[in-house]
Amino acid sequence: MKRTHLIIALIFLALFLGLSLSTGFIPRFGALSGIGWLSLFLLTLLMGIGLILIDTKNRRERVRVAMGEAARKFSRDKGLTTVLPPTLFDLKGPTYPHPVINAATCIGCHACVDICPHDVLAMVNGKAAPVALDQCMEDTGCQVECPTVPKSCIVVNTTKPIPERKVPKRDQSFMTNVPGIFLIGDVSGVPLIKNAINEGAQAIESVSKYLEQKNGNGKADYDVAIIGIGPAGLSASALAKQRGMKYIAIEQDQIAATIQQTYSAGKYVFYNPTDMPAKGGISLDGDGGIKEEMIGSWINTIKSNGVVINEFESCKNVKSENGHFIIETEQIKTNRKVEYNSQSVILAIGNRGAASRLNVPGEEIRFKIKPKEMILPDICDSCRAKRMDNNKFCQRCGARYVPKPRPSFEDAKVKYKLIDPNVYKGRHIMVVGAGNSAIETAIDLAAYRSEDGTKITGWRDNFVSLAIRSNFRGDIKLANKMLVYECIDEGRIKAYFGQSIKEITPTEVVLMNARERDRAAAQETARIHNDYIFALIGGEKPIKFLEGMGIKIG
Repeated sequence: MKRTHLIIALIFLALFLGLSLSTGFIPRFGALSGIGWLSLFLLTLLMGIGLILIDTKNRRERVRVAMGEAARKFSRDKGLTTVLPPTLFDLKGPTYPHPVINAATCIGCHACVDICPHDVLAMVNGKAAPVALDQCMEDTGCQVECPTVPKSCIVVNTTKPIPERKVPKRDQSFMTNVPGIFLIGDVSGVPLIKNAINEGAQAIESVSKYLEQKNGNGKADYDVAIIGIGPAGLSASALAKQRGMKYIAIEQDQIAATIQQTYSAGKYVFYNPTDMPAKGGISLDGDGGIKEEMIGSWINTIKSNGVVINEFESCKNVKSENGHFIIETEQIKTNRKVEYNSQSVILAIGNRGAASRLNVPGEEIRFKIKPKEMILPDICDSCRAKRMDNNKFCQRCGARYVPKPRPSFEDAKVKYKLIDPNVYKGRHIMVVGAGNSAIETAIDLAAYRSEDGTKITGWRDNFVSLAIRSNFRGDIKLANKMLVYECIDEGRIKAYFGQSIKEITPTEVVLMNARERDRAAAQETARIHNDYIFALIGGEKPIKFLEGMGIKIG
């Protein structure tokens, strides 16, 4: 019962009681007999129940209408000739476990969509919506990850215990239990672009106050190290630059990589909540905008302000030492390890940390590679003179530099990111995943693309397979879908729908039906010759990374 219902019922009860007392005498039961008072009580109770039923019916109808609109919008976007069955958007729905979305309270944060491993949910018109209920495997992670109170995503008909959502601990200044380490953005628990921008600005304010309190204790090269350059990190970096702070900004991918990879080209992004203005180092005006225009305005802001971002540099560890922090990183393209020391740290790493693992036998396989390419030595074998660039003969003694084979190196069979497709030639490669990252990786390993990425200009000599649990994700870019189907039609990519990996061997990969829950008992459906596997199935929460710094999660 809502508070308003209770108040109305009490008003009626007080009114009847007042009428009984206004008669001038008070018998044993007032102006009414015992049966009269019982009837009055039952009448008040029935009125309260009636109000609850009417309000519930109205709310259910509003949610049903919103879901129906989402269904029609989804059908139009996908080019379907008929609207999705109404049962998919019915609050009652099937009898088996499945998620129900309250579109009236959903803030469009993507949390439930991103966590679902079976593509049951998709973003439709800025809200989450169930689009494939028959694929639900009762994961319940969608309800756990929903940040709204009360939950906008609820798994019904389930007997599974649903745990509380665990988020890192921080105070009102965004400082964690580790003094000097601040936490902002998606990883804090509310995955909204506008919220992240505001937290980036507020975190710089908190860092400034923290540095004033330190008063120069624990000197370091930088005032603040900003790790993760999404909207929160960009906002903080821009303000740090404007205020003349000594900062280092580190991003393991490209700027705003999660947004660029999650939203399709030309996607209209809703700036939820609409009643909260964005006040930070980057702008976000209006109720929404096109993805490319939004990111383009951010890039222009950081360029005009001279903000320097270290892209493709992964943070491996943060440790406290002598009153400041040591940030250990690795430059992804060169594998060069770097250390920075800073007075404070702002973590804006997002809700996805390390890449999700396959968790199958053989995932840790490593082997030695003997490159076929030959290289010229750096020193002359005759006089030991150093070789000049692009010089095949020694300038001191005239001897010819004799080409030598490249040294062998150890490599992992399973990889979680494609850096350079040109490294792989004549290989048997399997890509696992159904999102934009997986599809783009499969295309780039099978073909050469034009500069704008919309056309295939040639074919590579790799043998590429694509393992997909069910079907392509609902938010896959149209250009990616067209290109991957072209690769499949040309026989350059072989797709295995409804399949997942059962086992990995040094020379093969074994597939099984994706709906099988017991991997050990599942029958193999295919055994494919394989050199490399690219697992692009999302990212795991950075809990271990945060706990390694001493940050409490709860």
